[in-house]
Amino acid sequence: MREDLGAHCEKARAAGAEIVEEPIDRFYGERQYRARDPEGHVWTFTQTVRIVPKEEAERLSGLSIEGWHR
Repeated sequence: MREDLGAHCEKARAAGAEIVEEPIDRFYGERQYRARDPEGHVWTFTQTVRIVPKEEAERLSGLSIEGWHR
């Protein structure tokens, strides 16, 4: 089983990473957080939490989307 994104974030924080964006659920079905490592590089970590149909993503974003996953 893969590690939960929240637990991953806490491990990164404990290891000295600066969390620049706390875990958040995005409308397109991803949970993400961003961390800066001690050398200054910013990393984005993502976990899929649900599959969002194209029609829902278009409605929530107000955009017409091409090439959407299933």
